[in-house]
Amino acid sequence: MQVDVVLFAHFSSFQPDGKGGRHARTFDLPVGTTIADVIAMLGLPDEPRVIFVNSRHAPEAQTLLEGDRLAIFPPVAGG
Repeated sequence: MQVDVVLFAHFSSFQPDGKGGRHARTFDLPVGTTIADVIAMLGLPDEPRVIFVNSRHAPEAQTLLEGDRLAIFPPVAGG
């Protein structure tokens, strides 16, 4: 199945093509892949993150579906 993955801020440096940037990359993943599986595959650091699938907050245990768009952000703060 194909899933678009977008990594934001310093997470973007973990894109497998090494180019970084805030652009979606399409991954061909096995059916049943979870968000946690993608995080492990990309080697993201073990730190807090904010996760959205199709613009909705999602837990790392969520199973991805064909055509999903996964976005992963580091925590954001500001004033």
